[in-house]
Amino acid sequence: MPLPWLRTSFRLGSWLAGLGLGLGGCAAVPSRFANAYPAVGDGADRAPFTYFFRRAWVQVTRDAAATELPPVVSIDFDGLARRPFAVAWLGHSTQLVRAGGTWILIDPTLAGYVGPVDGFGPKRLTPLPYASGELPRIDVVLISHDHFDHLDLRSVRLLARQHGGPPRFFVGRGLGAWFADNLGLRAEEFDWWQTRTLGDLAFTFLPAQHSSWRSLVGRNRTLWGGWMIAHRERRFYYAGDTGFVARLFLDIRERAGPVDLAALPIGAYQPRKWMRREHVNPAEAVRAQQLLGAAKAFGVHWATFQLGDEEPIQPAKDLVAHLGPDGPDFRILPIGGVVDVAP
Repeated sequence: MPLPWLRTSFRLGSWLAGLGLGLGGCAAVPSRFANAYPAVGDGADRAPFTYFFRRAWVQVTRDAAATELPPVVSIDFDGLARRPFAVAWLGHSTQLVRAGGTWILIDPTLAGYVGPVDGFGPKRLTPLPYASGELPRIDVVLISHDHFDHLDLRSVRLLARQHGGPPRFFVGRGLGAWFADNLGLRAEEFDWWQTRTLGDLAFTFLPAQHSSWRSLVGRNRTLWGGWMIAHRERRFYYAGDTGFVARLFLDIRERAGPVDLAALPIGAYQPRKWMRREHVNPAEAVRAQQLLGAAKAFGVHWATFQLGDEEPIQPAKDLVAHLGPDGPDFRILPIGGVVDVAP
């Protein structure tokens, strides 16, 4: 077999592993945790292996120069530091939050690929909106769940070695052992609805309709969810990965308080036959914003890695079409875009 085909085959295999584990896999195995708001069909088998092979082939053969992607703007970190409470989108689901003088990083995937093998797997399609070494020292890292496109080993290792010492890692229950094994650090575990305060900040781990799985065994052995960050009277909500269940978003509104800004996933929603159980589509994301009573929202989980059948830019187009001229304040940001959390 010629060398280029060897490389392509290895890339395909690694891509399949990363995508299969990142999207919930294709086989049902014994669970430890279960969704509190199960959607129709929850617990059924996910996408078949042939789907992941098709997605991997598209990734490997993609013409990057011809792929439509969102713009990227550089982050003004000094300006961001002067804002009382603001969120910058770094691509995919990674967000940098400045709140009350604290730097918070959510679901850091800062490497060129996501997957279990370094240098292989779904490839980053858009660059980070800052130069190497510009990221400020992070105080707190929030992890929504253990899929490779939300918890990247290379990224958290980099953060653990940052100047001034590692950040505090806040994770779902059961995920602390992974941090101890891979980083030699203690991560602080949360149950759903549990809140921890740091000065004038409050962090609450909230339910989501999703799953966890980082290896071929042990599905749902760590808890998945979203995060609410409250700073004085302002609240920012990040949903993590989630399917649409109306009662879930209504309960978050009722139990965790009104939402001033929401970061809601809008990508990796095709084909709906399989994705609907764990990923909202743009129309459902708008409905979630309305159920939450969120004054503003912006889309995450799109355009950065090829994880669904839709083209990387399609979530933005579908969202704009669904909103129409009279829709709620649901924004499509450039990568590097910043939104204030205002009451």
